[in-house]
Amino acid sequence: MSIGVVKTIRRHHGEDDLVERMARFENFMLATNATPHIWGASDCSLLIADWAMANGYADPAAHLRGQYSTEAECRGLLASLGGLGAVVGACAASIGLTPLYEPEFGCVAVIGAAARPDRQWSAIWDGHHWMVRWLSKDDPTWAAFAAPAIGMWRI
Repeated sequence: MSIGVVKTIRRHHGEDDLVERMARFENFMLATNATPHIWGASDCSLLIADWAMANGYADPAAHLRGQYSTEAECRGLLASLGGLGAVVGACAASIGLTPLYEPEFGCVAVIGAAARPDRQWSAIWDGHHWMVRWLSKDDPTWAAFAAPAIGMWRI
């Protein structure tokens, strides 16, 4: 067991089904690493909807899938719907997710600069950091971010 796992368990020890959620998240990260980044199908904005489905929820973003095929189209759609925070908030509400004020393991969030829509990302809390699936030059990869949460919801 790594020191990171021990620290996560210590920080989140009172949360229900913590070990099961940690294992589910590890498997989710491994599975998504094998998934290509495709705008409108398996991109960073839709990833938190995929995480919700991995936890037994219906697809909260079904109405968004296939509606864009480039980053510019994604940003345009999000802007027309009130921004990433509004879209994620509406998706979270559609499946009954509870808003949070402190992160708990596996919760989803919109992180970044509230006044800068181009500097906002959907993320999942891994117990220490906000994890964002980042599109690097070569492949998509998970990256740890230290950024304030604009809104977060319990999965």
